[in-house]
Amino acid sequence: MRLADVVGHEGALERLQRAAAAERLASVYLLTGPPGIGKRLVADAFAACILCDAPVAGDACRVCAQCTCVAAGTHPDLRTVERDEERRDIRIEQVRELARWLALQPLMAQRKVAIIDAAHCLSEPAQNALLKTLEEPPPSAVLLLTAASAALLLPTVRSRCQTVRMDPLPPEAVVRVLTARGVAPEQAALLAAEAEGSPGRALALAGDEEARIRTAVLKALPELGTSDAAALSALAQELSRGPVDAALSTAAAWYRDVLETALTGDPPRRNPDAAAAVRVVADRSPPARTLRQLEVVCDTIDGLSRNANRVLALETMLLALRALERDDALDVRQGST
Repeated sequence: MRLADVVGHEGALERLQRAAAAERLASVYLLTGPPGIGKRLVADAFAACILCDAPVAGDACRVCAQCTCVAAGTHPDLRTVERDEERRDIRIEQVRELARWLALQPLMAQRKVAIIDAAHCLSEPAQNALLKTLEEPPPSAVLLLTAASAALLLPTVRSRCQTVRMDPLPPEAVVRVLTARGVAPEQAALLAAEAEGSPGRALALAGDEEARIRTAVLKALPELGTSDAAALSALAQELSRGPVDAALSTAAAWYRDVLETALTGDPPRRNPDAAAAVRVVADRSPPARTLRQLEVVCDTIDGLSRNANRVLALETMLLALRALERDDALDVRQGST
């Protein structure tokens, strides 16, 4: 992929292309922004541009030997560091191995390029190990880091990076990405509304299992006040066996819609197919309660990112959401007597 093929992020792409065209590359770039908006895509395209023998207007040519090897995944001067699937952090050993590789001379291109994907997953020892490379980067090396937020990195690390902020895409851009991947236009519009600017999240929601989980969550949330503990426990078990990210994303989008509808009267932007249910809940829900419920969902997302037990975290979340429903309902009844 070339930078020109990336959908959206015009400001970030223009900045990177100018640096490449002028051959004024920084030693370390930090691409930041919410998950799924295309940070890794941009990093891959920029790496191809940096390694290209004959870049055109600050972009890869696609036809030189360098571009051919990058496209085949066999370029000896390009390396990617990612979190192992079974771990929640990037290990210090991975960073040390990367540092040894960067210290070697390029084999094929004029530079070596390393991508550290999801650098916010670097353990603190790994970040400290990386710091040694950032303080004295090899002259022929460029590091590209992606992270959900610069604040998730140690100050000493982020201060040595040139930060490139990437923002969520507008819905129409997300629709373009989805339709290019074969999603029907009607479904693409619905998914783009819920994805909040993240094509990655929208594509994740496009799967059959994700759609089933979304339907289950949207059915359960309006009925929490009348659900018993056994039903909530069964729901937590069901959600834990599926794509948990999709379940929590749907829950967060639901409460945001309820809150915005209650405050503005506007129809829901994220769940237009559930507009009637959102309106009913918004009419009966004090905004302060909905905000607390949204905080519960966000706290659960944070807890699971820290490797909390899935079933326990989901069950605790559902019980807390139900308690808020019932407490406010009791307050209303008491206030009317």
